[in-house]
Amino acid sequence: MIRVAISVFISRISRVFDPCTRLLIIDFDQTKEIKRQEIYLDELSLSERLPILQKLNVTIFICGAISEAIQNMLRTSNNCLIAGIAGDSDKVSAVLLANRFDEAQFQMRGYKPRR
Repeated sequence: MIRVAISVFISRISRVFDPCTRLLIIDFDQTKEIKRQEIYLDELSLSERLPILQKLNVTIFICGAISEAIQNMLRTSNNCLIAGIAGDSDKVSAVLLANRFDEAQFQMRGYKPRR
């Protein structure tokens, strides 16, 4: 099983993870989505968010922009980070399974990935 966390604002991928107050958690089994749930981050500081992702056993984290500090923490925790993504959060499961994040419609305009 693969567990994906997506930073969400209303019904779209949040433009920036750091102030995001909601995560969409999607579980996948091979080629299909099997479960969805939302986690609220309203009361959590940035340093408290990473342990939540670890406790939930998130394997892939999808977001728009993200601060360098949080990006480094996610990478050292062995999570796959897919940053610079934009678009409707409901379409993410189909896009992820088809590995189509490189299409222009899912790329956050002006986002430059950090190396």
